[in-house]
Amino acid sequence: MQDPAAAPAQQAGGAPARIANPHLPIIGIVPSAELEENRLVLRNPYIDAITSCGGAPVILPLTADKRVYESLFPLMDGFLLTGGADISPERYYSTEHNPKNDTLTPLREELECLILSYAYKFDVPTLGICRGMQMMNVFFGGTLYQDLYDQFPLHDDDEPEQPIQHWQQDDWSNPSHFVRLIRDSKLGEMLDMERLATNSMHHQGVKELSPLLKPAAYGPDGLVEAVEMPNRTFMMGVQWHPEYFARKNMKCIFTALVNEAAAARRSGRVTMDPLRLVRDDGSNRWNVCRYRRNA
Repeated sequence: MQDPAAAPAQQAGGAPARIANPHLPIIGIVPSAELEENRLVLRNPYIDAITSCGGAPVILPLTADKRVYESLFPLMDGFLLTGGADISPERYYSTEHNPKNDTLTPLREELECLILSYAYKFDVPTLGICRGMQMMNVFFGGTLYQDLYDQFPLHDDDEPEQPIQHWQQDDWSNPSHFVRLIRDSKLGEMLDMERLATNSMHHQGVKELSPLLKPAAYGPDGLVEAVEMPNRTFMMGVQWHPEYFARKNMKCIFTALVNEAAAARRSGRVTMDPLRLVRDDGSNRWNVCRYRRNA
């Protein structure tokens, strides 16, 4: 006898019943690369944050074969650019290399470049966290302080005797300072508050903001702590790590990413159509990519 659970549902008259689409929004996540160990690494809180909001996280590979990304990107409904090592100063026209810079990861930078190019062209929901926000700023024409403690001019209005510790020593699930939210920003409306307690694990930060981005939050010292792109449905970056608060007051950030990713698929902005990557190597800043959906 056939297992009823294995049989398709039937409507009256024997026709298969229409069931809800079981497809969860697929979020492509950029991992960190530990070059000396020859491995990719992703902390569990990123995965938990996406799954707790109804998304299906997929860890993307780092490869020089762009055909892999041409095959994978149409399967993604949204992207998450995570924290990690520093970004090559050449990406923002700097010839200076601060001695505090981490080991650079060119393949990861290339993947992030391709994601942001694709997401911008087809309006694919994308969230950048820490380095991910910095990469958004750099890709769209902004620059970075290579080390805040050496280069950032402190103008702390709220706590003049307490300089902000941007690399906290405490547990990452504990907040270390407040940020001031721009109330009419998308982030400010989502969180519905003026001040948010955040953690902080970075030594670099936004210097010149991309002309395509707008600030959504500032630290007490005036540093840009969150950004968003007004002319895209959901292109947002935060300097802190909300994945450590994803089951508390910052879950709405990941819920918004997952919901917007589902909406992008329904709207047709994200499709399964094949992609072709056309490279323009005339730029010495970025290897600019243009995606064309095949006819």
